[in-house]
Amino acid sequence: MVKRLLFSLLCLTVLFGCKNPPKKPNTQTRKNTLIVYCTDTFRTSGLESTIVPEFSAKHDCKIELQMFRNAKELSQAIKDPANYGAYDLAIGVDNSFAISESLYSYFVPPEKLNTDQLTKETIFDAQYRLVPYAYSNLCLIYNTRNIEQPPQSFGELQDARFLSQMAICDPHESGVGRATLFWSLGLFGTDGYEHLWKSLRKNIYKSYSDRTEALTALQKGECNLLLGLNTIPAYLQELNPSNNEFEVSMLKEGSYIYVENVGIHRGTHKISLASKFVTHLLAPEQQKMVIYKLGMFPANRKTLLPMHFSAIPFNSYSVNDKLDQSTINDQLKVWLDFWDRLFGFQIS
Repeated sequence: MVKRLLFSLLCLTVLFGCKNPPKKPNTQTRKNTLIVYCTDTFRTSGLESTIVPEFSAKHDCKIELQMFRNAKELSQAIKDPANYGAYDLAIGVDNSFAISESLYSYFVPPEKLNTDQLTKETIFDAQYRLVPYAYSNLCLIYNTRNIEQPPQSFGELQDARFLSQMAICDPHESGVGRATLFWSLGLFGTDGYEHLWKSLRKNIYKSYSDRTEALTALQKGECNLLLGLNTIPAYLQELNPSNNEFEVSMLKEGSYIYVENVGIHRGTHKISLASKFVTHLLAPEQQKMVIYKLGMFPANRKTLLPMHFSAIPFNSYSVNDKLDQSTINDQLKVWLDFWDRLFGFQIS
């Protein structure tokens, strides 16, 4: 009986001892994978499909995206302490959210960055923790079929003939929306901006959480005006030369520069590979895709512009520097509370 028991135990030991040991994580795979936080636009615009495959093949690595619906959700993910060290890069961090949410401190400068290639007006962080790759000036876009004489100033934009015709973006969620709010503050100050928006209220058709949604409403004819990016009409014509019903009015009071940036997370252990991605994104070949996928100017000033982009009106005065970091940090909640009191859910 004892011998039979010992024999059974020996068989069990041999049986389980012959099982394959559990596989260890592939450290090489982890080492050659970049985790990227980005907004949905990076994929839906087609920019991902033109940027990522070539980089992955060249550097024998994998890019894994974690996408967020808009600037607000991306910002929240960046600031969440639970995500420290969980990603390597962030794409789509715009300058208005970067300054108002104090996002610069979450990133580190890339290695071997050629700063001479960058358009000077796009640089809002002297330490290059967030590096620009695309930009536009804010303006008024209008439908030429329905509006023969567009407003040339914010004063004219208040005219009753534009009743319920203008789309805007929500400063809570959209980078363009927050930039638009800062634009009004830079132009009219912390007192005058309230009067401006109260005067414009009757002419606003709807507020959108994403600039793509707002543009779609304009293209469908739901509205005739849009406070948006001055590159959009040229972008639409590059995609389809017959699409010429939209033009821009660079309102005479001045503009605001909207910039999208890429940043290397300060918690990453892959700074070298992440830096190579930044270099790849800023190369003229990839920067050209910024034009055709995002509908924005490339930040690399050496990128050759197509015909319609070369004809975009030059804006000589921007008001970004009218709002400093401390003022924004102190007053942002007040400004957003005013927005909610004025608009509430009536136009969202």
